[in-house]
Amino acid sequence: MTAVLRAGAGRAVIDVPAAAYPVDGFTGVHDQLRARVVVLEDGADRVALTVVDQTSVFAETVDRLKGIVAAAADVPAGNALICASHTFSAPHVLSAAQLDTATEAERRRHALLRAALDGAVLAAATAAVRQLRPARAGFGSGVCSVNVNRDVRTADGWWLGADDGGVSDKTVRVGRIEDLAGRPIAVLVNYGVQSSVMNESWTDDGGKLVTADLAGATARHVEREYDDEAVALFLVGAAGDQAPYLTANAHTVDRAGRPGRADVGETGFLLVDLLGRRLGAEAVRVCESIRPTEDEPRLEVVRGTARVGTQIAPKSFKDLRPTTSHPFEPDGEEDVPIALVRLGDAVLVGVRPELTAATGIAVGQRSPFPHTMVLTMVDGAAKYMADRGSYDRITYAAMNSRYARGAAETVSERIAELLDALHEREPDALCEPDTPHEPEGLGGPEELGGPEKLTR
Repeated sequence: MTAVLRAGAGRAVIDVPAAAYPVDGFTGVHDQLRARVVVLEDGADRVALTVVDQTSVFAETVDRLKGIVAAAADVPAGNALICASHTFSAPHVLSAAQLDTATEAERRRHALLRAALDGAVLAAATAAVRQLRPARAGFGSGVCSVNVNRDVRTADGWWLGADDGGVSDKTVRVGRIEDLAGRPIAVLVNYGVQSSVMNESWTDDGGKLVTADLAGATARHVEREYDDEAVALFLVGAAGDQAPYLTANAHTVDRAGRPGRADVGETGFLLVDLLGRRLGAEAVRVCESIRPTEDEPRLEVVRGTARVGTQIAPKSFKDLRPTTSHPFEPDGEEDVPIALVRLGDAVLVGVRPELTAATGIAVGQRSPFPHTMVLTMVDGAAKYMADRGSYDRITYAAMNSRYARGAAETVSERIAELLDALHEREPDALCEPDTPHEPEGLGGPEELGGPEKLTR
């Protein structure tokens, strides 16, 4: 059967001019940030998935970028997903409210940042629409050990570091979207790791350099392997407690249990390249093993929410320290948005909060779909949503969160309800879901309503 699916992808450099620096401690650029867009349609629905090399994207910027993509790609705003690659080494594009007390010079710099980001997203979305052509899609998974659980025990409580024995999902989930001649159009790479190799690493002159970090290095490696004819989108997974195995400014713990830091400075960019090449090579290996079928695809977007408890978040993460006692003061409830994108026998599950690995594993284990990608930093940023075990240990993610104990389990169960409802609409649903390589997980019951479908 001839495929009904059509797909196109585009990318563009976020070309920040030199006049924007210094900003947020950044004095220059090591490697360019990018915006990447893939547009999918099946004759009934059209969906746009956008990834920008940003630490996070605030609500005002999300709304603006959705408008840009919606206009350029003729996509309903609800079918446009805006994702941050979550590089820690990019200046934030701040909202008008956040710039309320800024100087005129700071406002000018941020206006340049905003214009560069908006222009790149417009160019990438326009290119994606221009490239739209008949396509087919397939999914697969591999394994790569470039991430590590970052929660370690110190003399004063749990803190940041590298724990090889901690919960970690090493699964690399890959989506291959190709034209009917078998040429890749887009490669989706879903992996649970923060792009923080160069986080807080300083140059000899006391500044920081902008970099797309591990996410960017991975995407560039994949794109080079396909002669830059395919666009690689790095979709950050449940990475709330997952750091790169090696970092430039590393957290350390001495034999007395005292935490510290050790910074190798610009030498750390070698680590970015090495880890990016390793993760990118596994993504390419998996991509080459995928054999998409020409069965008629099913493209669908579902939106839902989960009602969860909240807590009083710290005024600044800089105030946090390892501790064996933390108040975790309740602060009401709020709705957490959930987005599902179904493409054939695969589903992308997107949320704003940074889930920890245990929650991502639980969602994958519970999913009825053969291939499930869990995405965080989708349509905004909401800091960490830690699992119950993180609250028991009083980890950094648990303390630096607006969500109360049990929120992650509620969201996990709500996602399961939405996935079941979506799956039940397909009588010929396929086989078993992906099994993570580290099978720890968790879950908790929550009764909420049914999914809401967004159509073109």
